[in-house]
Amino acid sequence: MKKNKPFYNIWWFWVVLIAAGIIGLVTTGNEDKSDDHTASITALATAMVTAKPTTESSPSPATKPTTKSTAEPATAPTPSPSAERTANPTQSTSADQVPLSADEVLAFTANLTGKTFIKDVIVGTDNITVTFFETYQAYKEANPTSGITNEDYIDYFSTGDQINKLLMEETSQLFAQFHGAASIDMVIPYDGKIYSVALTQGEIERFYNVDFSTLASNGMWRENVSKPHFNKRDRQQFVEQFVQVN
Repeated sequence: MKKNKPFYNIWWFWVVLIAAGIIGLVTTGNEDKSDDHTASITALATAMVTAKPTTESSPSPATKPTTKSTAEPATAPTPSPSAERTANPTQSTSADQVPLSADEVLAFTANLTGKTFIKDVIVGTDNITVTFFETYQAYKEANPTSGITNEDYIDYFSTGDQINKLLMEETSQLFAQFHGAASIDMVIPYDGKIYSVALTQGEIERFYNVDFSTLASNGMWRENVSKPHFNKRDRQQFVEQFVQVN
């Protein structure tokens, strides 16, 4: 009977063993290379993500531009007639404001030039009548605590053409302020005479050649009325055309 050789002495055993070793080396080498490649790709991707600029990010609400320009002027609210006297009329009332507001008219006339000597103001539906005290004595009786003397009274009305200034300029102020006024009367008794005007809106607009409803600001008032017309020459023309003396 033939005796079997030990397995390590058989030639195909060594062939198999060597082949297995070669396969193992190849497999191990491939795994190492695969691991190195994966690590390299991961590191590269991380670097790219870290270095990538954020140019495509959406702007936050704080920086997002709006369609409204910041240079747009703000419109402020228009003031109601002020009781405080200024050199020019305040914002005028609407031409549709009829009947006239007695409170607004009285507030405005309380600050006209010569207001100290105004006796009364009568406000109709579309008419305003302003009457001054007929004498200093009448003024003093109505204002017993006033420190104004008879000399002050005389000096005020006799200086220059103060009466004509009041009749022209203060009635114009009223027409500019109250477009709903169809007519304005002013009566100034002084030194035994009565100086008066009875003006209509049409007459005053033709005299100044201006539509009073367009005088929406102090600048327009100065440009169209006070600056070109409040002078001695135009005042004389106004007196000749409108002032009555009785």
